[in-house]
Amino acid sequence: MRYNPVRFARSAAAIGSLGVGFAAGATAAAVNGNRRSGSNLMSVIGTELALAAAGVNLNVYGEANLWEQRPAIFAFNHQSQLDMPIMGALLRKDFTGVAKRSLKANPVFGPVGYLADVAFIDRSDPKAAQDALKPVVEALREGTSLAVAPEGTRSGPGVLLPFKKGPFHMAIQGQVPIVPVVIRNAGEIMRPHSYLITPGTVDVAVLPPVDTSDWTADTVDEHRDAVRQMFVETLANWPSPTST
Repeated sequence: MRYNPVRFARSAAAIGSLGVGFAAGATAAAVNGNRRSGSNLMSVIGTELALAAAGVNLNVYGEANLWEQRPAIFAFNHQSQLDMPIMGALLRKDFTGVAKRSLKANPVFGPVGYLADVAFIDRSDPKAAQDALKPVVEALREGTSLAVAPEGTRSGPGVLLPFKKGPFHMAIQGQVPIVPVVIRNAGEIMRPHSYLITPGTVDVAVLPPVDTSDWTADTVDEHRDAVRQMFVETLANWPSPTST
């Protein structure tokens, strides 16, 4: 793609805005002695500034489902690095996340993940990954929601990878519902492995919470597949404004 200085400047401003949000949140956490309050402030300020700087708007269907039941596991399809500010802008407060261990050293995501108590996991070591997720399950039980991508990696526009079982086991252990957050075109506005953002509108459909109270470890595969099918059907038949 040909170099576009305006697009480059907008993208740089968006990344810088996440830093502004982190600084505000870190200051609030230090003053209040409460990392969660700092994380909430970071989420609101950083993500909204980042999306505005990039010229990205969110067109959200089913927005009320974001607040119907909390805590919850908010499962989203992972198309690009834009998903992080999108989920922050949607959830706004009292949530954390899961990310691969390599992101802990990322100069942008690392500090943000620290303030938000993100669990950085080593997917090559299942036992270590399970241990790293124990505090997340405990946080769910204590009222903190979780934003997680069941695909485990960026899939790109028009692609939905198989879902991993981890988030669904955590829903059982944490005794919380799963809320599917279907993102339609973030990968077109910010390509999967790019830092450049094209101004535009991202369509998001938030589906009703999925009750997990009768799930068991023995049935988790079928529940995982059923939730993934919700994503498939929503992407194929996008809801109209009148359906919300």
